[in-house]
Amino acid sequence: MKRILRYTVLLSIVFSGCQKSHNKRFEKLSASRTGIQFSNTLTETPELNILNYLYFYNGAGVAAADFNNDNLVDLYFTSNQEADRLYLNQGNFNFLDITEAAGIDNSGNWTTGVTHADINNDGLLDIYVCKVGKFRNIRGKNLLFVNQGPNKDGIPTFKEDAASYGLDFSGFSTQAAFLDYDLDGDLDMFLLNHSVHPNMTYGKGAQRLQSDPTSGDLLFRNDNGLFHDISEEAGIYQGRIGYGLGIGISDLNKDGYPDIYIGNDFFENDYLYINQKNGTFKEIISEDDMAIGHTTHFSMGNDLADINNDGLTDIISLDMLPEDLETYKTSGLEYPFPSYQYYLKNGYAPQYMQNTLHLNLGNESFSEIGQLAGISATEWSWSVLLADYDNDGHKDAFISNGIKRATNDMDFINFISNEAIQKR
Repeated sequence: MKRILRYTVLLSIVFSGCQKSHNKRFEKLSASRTGIQFSNTLTETPELNILNYLYFYNGAGVAAADFNNDNLVDLYFTSNQEADRLYLNQGNFNFLDITEAAGIDNSGNWTTGVTHADINNDGLLDIYVCKVGKFRNIRGKNLLFVNQGPNKDGIPTFKEDAASYGLDFSGFSTQAAFLDYDLDGDLDMFLLNHSVHPNMTYGKGAQRLQSDPTSGDLLFRNDNGLFHDISEEAGIYQGRIGYGLGIGISDLNKDGYPDIYIGNDFFENDYLYINQKNGTFKEIISEDDMAIGHTTHFSMGNDLADINNDGLTDIISLDMLPEDLETYKTSGLEYPFPSYQYYLKNGYAPQYMQNTLHLNLGNESFSEIGQLAGISATEWSWSVLLADYDNDGHKDAFISNGIKRATNDMDFINFISNEAIQKR
């Protein structure tokens, strides 16, 4: 109890930045100042729109990394429907569009995510792009742009080579994370995927034990440069009820091995995979629904960091709880009590529509303190970045949010959940 009280006092300091402040810590730079003209433009069509693809407005993200080893961070912007753009950092917040010169060609189909990693241990950062495939008229495959090094002008050049590495997956990908899960010295990959079927038809939680070839999550082991799917033997859930939107990697129990936190949208549990140090993982939320207490319900992005400087990594996961009562009452809320009890009896863990902050207490136990920390309600939130933005020694939280159309409106939810309409 004394330990919890001590954490409470610390959190009042750590999240004091959540209070409104008149101190200006950032300056917004215009496109004319930076040279970054990128815009993720969406064009709705009868074949592809928010009515038939529930993640139409999710965006696809940005990779920030030094791709030519000049000690300046470059920017790779993804576009859902149009061409990605790669900007070279020229210093002093000036960027140059080098997309074509760098050999980047990713246009068409539907892009969902991007990450960077040195996949072949050559000292150069490569780019992995996630896409949607095998859905309606979309036929995309995930792409791997392997860094060939800078040319004579200092521009990094790339070659698309996903197939050679065994990473040209075609399905409903969201994002990839590279990690050395078996500590053999090379990078393996966790591929976060998402379902596309109507979210009201959830059925029993045991469906997570089944395998779906397009929407199930995947773990790839790096075997001398060729990646092999070892998801089943490693204990990774691959069911069609996973709507993966967030992934975080960190050593949560301080045993030296990376663990994995997965945020699932809608009814499915979040997954917390504890590395067993033998090539397998144990998912503790579905095994014990009180392993970390309640989680977010409509889980979006997450981040893992030590927010109270106790040496233990904590977990923050985002949801879409409105700040004002009017929006709350017209939005899709929690299940009615009888439905919620039915939901729990069908193999799902407790979830609530709010941001959660799981304070790591050690011994694979957590205390959820989102409301106490003042971060539980931040509207329709997408991603969170924990970092010390004011150099005071404490982690702050930057949360991105907003959506073009309120797809959690009750009338819309009843409409989109109708399978007869979905099949039109």
